[in-house]
Amino acid sequence: MASPLDSTMGAWLVSLFLATILYGMGLIQTYLYFHWYTKDRWGIKAVVICLLICETLHITFYFCATYWLLIDHFGDFEALVVITWYDSVQLLAGYLSVFIVQMYFAYCTYARTNISVVSVSERLMVLVNPKYKIMPIFITALALLQIGAGIALTVIAAELGSFALVYQTKRIFTLQGVSALICDVLITACLCYTFNSRKSTMKSTNSLLNMLIINAVNRGMLTAFAAALNIILFLYIPKSFWFFLALVPSGKLYMNSMLATLNTREHIRYCTQQDVGRISISLGNLSSNPSSGPTNSQTPANMTTDDEGKKRTFTVNMA
Repeated sequence: MASPLDSTMGAWLVSLFLATILYGMGLIQTYLYFHWYTKDRWGIKAVVICLLICETLHITFYFCATYWLLIDHFGDFEALVVITWYDSVQLLAGYLSVFIVQMYFAYCTYARTNISVVSVSERLMVLVNPKYKIMPIFITALALLQIGAGIALTVIAAELGSFALVYQTKRIFTLQGVSALICDVLITACLCYTFNSRKSTMKSTNSLLNMLIINAVNRGMLTAFAAALNIILFLYIPKSFWFFLALVPSGKLYMNSMLATLNTREHIRYCTQQDVGRISISLGNLSSNPSSGPTNSQTPANMTTDDEGKKRTFTVNMA
């Protein structure tokens, strides 16, 4: 007897193909990060390592699930709907990757308050101000809601034991997808607002901030689109594997967006210093020494020049 999902097995294989390509891109970016930014603090290195482990587990067990389905049970149509423990592990690993990246950017939105302070006392006064905690708290709450719904969804799907019954989890599935979508939109909006509010009469500063805004929008649009597409395909094409096209590669998109943000720090700094002094760029207060990275220079890295030719210190959180 044919499975009700056998006509969409192609979507399963296409999603595997896309996820493998994105995972390869993530491996390259991970190598470049550890090669270029050897002086980064261990906090951010640990985040990258945890993200790499989660995505490695995800792609490994997705391959295992595919092998079990198409090789070990070749010709067994009833096996096409069975949810194995491979599926549960890879699903949970994907949700953990999303959570790690969202929490990282939540910290970046909180650490942005260091932009306009100089002394330690001023920095402490800013960090205890409630208005700077509202958006990071919202983002953190949505990230926790996303991972909580993801864990619940994994457990419920394992108990159902059949992909043909997964549509019964549409409420919790929608909750997870919507929370991830809103979280990405808030992160992007918060970063863009912060960078735009720091613009001044200094052309070099504005050029840097414009590049940071573009990067933030590109990152947020990509992951938000994947989350939205995941919800749409699941709700409007039920009892199929079409939603896998957005669900499976989504963790790799988050991984690549975060690593791209880390790896382009020096490139952005280099592009904005051609005709002015150095600009020091820190990423969520966890940045590397400005001399590390793909480019190097012997000139001071924390000076910028305004339109009147005066040198000023400028530090911005790049995320």
